[in-house]
Amino acid sequence: MNRLAKLFSIMFVSVALASYTSCDTDFFNDDPDDNNSEVPAEPETPTNSGENNESAASKYFTQSQLEQATTTAGADYLTAEEKLVVYYCNLARLDGKAFVEAFLSDLKTSQDSYEKSLVDTLLKVKDFPMLVPNKKLSEAAEYHANDIGKAGLVQHESTDGTKTFDRIKKYYQGGYMAENISCGYSDALSIVRQLLVDKGVESLGHRKNILGNNYCRIGVAIREHAKYRHCCVQDFSDSRGD
Repeated sequence: MNRLAKLFSIMFVSVALASYTSCDTDFFNDDPDDNNSEVPAEPETPTNSGENNESAASKYFTQSQLEQATTTAGADYLTAEEKLVVYYCNLARLDGKAFVEAFLSDLKTSQDSYEKSLVDTLLKVKDFPMLVPNKKLSEAAEYHANDIGKAGLVQHESTDGTKTFDRIKKYYQGGYMAENISCGYSDALSIVRQLLVDKGVESLGHRKNILGNNYCRIGVAIREHAKYRHCCVQDFSDSRGD
């Protein structure tokens, strides 16, 4: 476990996705076809060490912002790296410009259309609602990560044929719902960066889910994957299932 992950395994107690991604979104319990799976580019090497990430966060975010983004106090059902997934999503939602400076500075001069659009989008993001981890949503994410991980699949439908939101609703009865799947990475920042860039995904569904104002609850599970080594499932919703 890197230094940052170790730090947050302590801090979160004391302070009050070869590459493949897939996303699905549900609005007020409509049940769309599960057809949003696309394959972006191969994964890069994880971008930064934990120590560098820690330094970058402290440089571009205030201590008050860092504490605000730390919403996983008491979420002992999450691993340190899963807590960091929530943390980085929250930092992006809290101050997109600072997130670019801290973690995406290499994209500021990129000519890639997906990377350019991400920078442009994040520059407009400020003070979005924080994502609070929810145990039931995490149980839904964990079930799916284990299910597709053992089967070596990347899909929203369960291997027994259960549709995405039928599965999630067994755990959490929210209104707005969405799901992201990332394969190929096990470290939090690479997972979040991959989903935000959303390269090759025309709808930018993963990015929109992470930055969606309709969502304030999140479940996260990082598990082993038979084909891609690692997978991360994120399940999003609002607070109506609390």
